[in-house]
Amino acid sequence: MMKSNLITVFILFLSVFYGCQKSETVVNTDSLLGELTDLERLTKISVQNYKTVQFSSYDRRSKTPADTLWFANEDGFGGEPVPGFEKVLVEPDSAGIGTYLICDIRQPGVVQRLWTAAITGQIRFIIDDEPVYEGTAADFFWNPLKVLAGINDSVKFAETFRQFDATYFPIAFAKSCRIEWTGNIKDPHFYHVGVRIYELGTKVESFSKASFGKYLQKLNEANPILANPERLNKTGNAVRKETEFAPGETKELISLQQGGAIDLFRIKTSGQSLETILRQLVLSIYFDGAENPQVHAPLGDFFGAAPGLNPLRSLAFSVYSDSTMECRFIMPFKKSARIEIENHSTETVKTETILNTREYLWKDGESMYFGAHWRMRHGLTAYNYDSKIYDIKYIEINGTGRMVGAATYVYNPSPVPTSWGNWWGEGDEKIFVDSESFPSFFGTGSEDYYNYSWSSPKIFSHAFCGQPRNDGPNNRGYVSNFRWHIADDIPFKSNLNFKMELRHHGVVQDVSYGNIVYFYALPGAETGFKKIDKSEIRELPYLNWSPVAYLGSAGFNFIQAEKLMVKNDNTTVEEGKLWAEENILKWIPKHQSEKMVFRIPSDEIREKARIGLTMAHCPGGGTISFSMNGKSVKFDNKTSINLDMKYHTVLDNHFSELLSLRKGMNELVVEMPVAD
Repeated sequence: MMKSNLITVFILFLSVFYGCQKSETVVNTDSLLGELTDLERLTKISVQNYKTVQFSSYDRRSKTPADTLWFANEDGFGGEPVPGFEKVLVEPDSAGIGTYLICDIRQPGVVQRLWTAAITGQIRFIIDDEPVYEGTAADFFWNPLKVLAGINDSVKFAETFRQFDATYFPIAFAKSCRIEWTGNIKDPHFYHVGVRIYELGTKVESFSKASFGKYLQKLNEANPILANPERLNKTGNAVRKETEFAPGETKELISLQQGGAIDLFRIKTSGQSLETILRQLVLSIYFDGAENPQVHAPLGDFFGAAPGLNPLRSLAFSVYSDSTMECRFIMPFKKSARIEIENHSTETVKTETILNTREYLWKDGESMYFGAHWRMRHGLTAYNYDSKIYDIKYIEINGTGRMVGAATYVYNPSPVPTSWGNWWGEGDEKIFVDSESFPSFFGTGSEDYYNYSWSSPKIFSHAFCGQPRNDGPNNRGYVSNFRWHIADDIPFKSNLNFKMELRHHGVVQDVSYGNIVYFYALPGAETGFKKIDKSEIRELPYLNWSPVAYLGSAGFNFIQAEKLMVKNDNTTVEEGKLWAEENILKWIPKHQSEKMVFRIPSDEIREKARIGLTMAHCPGGGTISFSMNGKSVKFDNKTSINLDMKYHTVLDNHFSELLSLRKGMNELVVEMPVAD
């Protein structure tokens, strides 16, 4: 993150920042594994003082917001103008192999999060001046549980400690941590290393493979909770209420008049158009008679599922297909709590609410209020060249607390049907803590912050991150991303300023960009509260679009499927806002042997042609296979494509292997493969 000649100054600053208090609590792998699922810890000022920082392969030409290169975007692709590291340790040899410094920390701390989109070369990982790992860089970032702790059970720990392209496995160090990368600087070397750095004097028990066996119980306790976060749901004191909201009505949902904590907020909403309702019901939560609500957001957006109902399962929130939504962030209060909802929709809406509460010992100067603030911007233009790039302000908080999560909600009306061309999130996160001049977090792309990479259109959710909506094809339409900072929370003593660049692959107008930030703060923190305006929660637009050839789709010609199809009585053309030109060809075969035939013209013989199909994946979708001119053809290197999705409806692209087209008409046949 910092230039090599600033590292000493940076560490000295941390020492001054932390002050002189020392804690007798020992930080070890056992306590850190427990923090992966400990939501109550977040409600209190930490026993140990620490700062959370991120080292990354961000473009080192970015130095200050006033620079023309603040939005430079060479973030680890290889061959960048300035190596994306803290320092060059060994200059490249004749084969181009050099050694570079990722970080060198001379205080106690914990490596908590590792991420890469792709990385070649080797990693040398040194704790307390002793090498702990020397081996393949990709294994270090994606398989630390295996290569550091010796745990080799890819099935048991799949999608828990590794969540898409990030891994969460705490690696503690008592005195120092140094990470070096050796490789060819022209090869990909994307990386994030998230580190918690403690004050000097904090007692930390360093990680070691030899002693890890005594922490297996805690590892095995955390794993099922990360896989099934509902295990955290409490069955304590429950307040139940059914409420009906007329159009334009504001009504109190639940009021609590005795101190304690909400440890589960569950609500189910019913109405005709949930997509509109969940954006136009505005949730407000007030603690201890606050003038402005500490939580203020559209109901669906608060639960990370917006826009509409998009099922997800994560540690902090879960959303189910029956419209039940759950929040597990713990919300403490000293005397009272009040939840209200404003209905800005044109429908009468019914809600069923269950609020689990429990005793909580509020301590002044230690206990913090939960907060969540939302913003939406419509009519933006996204750009792909540096002079027009700008930062989206997520939140600025003045006070003391910790950031514990964020979500982004984008409407990307790009007409380009491929990720390389319609990707909206090329911009980096920048998180400034306590008036620092350079951010503690300077990222390498919006998707990298949200733990995935390469603008993946995949629908997914894990304990700490997810993409519950992505209309497609690839990254166009409505997209939502979330990430919870549970073990890697970001404390701040005086202020926090979170920004995210808006950088697109193209120039796109009428972009909508929303975000919500979740945090805890001591009473008196200022967030620049602004009541949600009706224009922000307007009915969702769906602009009519036709595919345009650009970047990844350059050279393709686009033809609607119904124009190429040989007549089939079991097909219909249906209208829909997601589809290109608002139409899609729908086929419901009545028997196994039925086929759908498309005639594709070619004005010449083409020996190396490729066909792309954009298809809807939806609940009840079937499995299909393909042949061209009587020969079986693979799409996506597969003999068949499964179009079934349990809860979601998305458009996705599928590309054929190289094939031959004859001059004149060619027949593409689609059929259901016969079961073995």
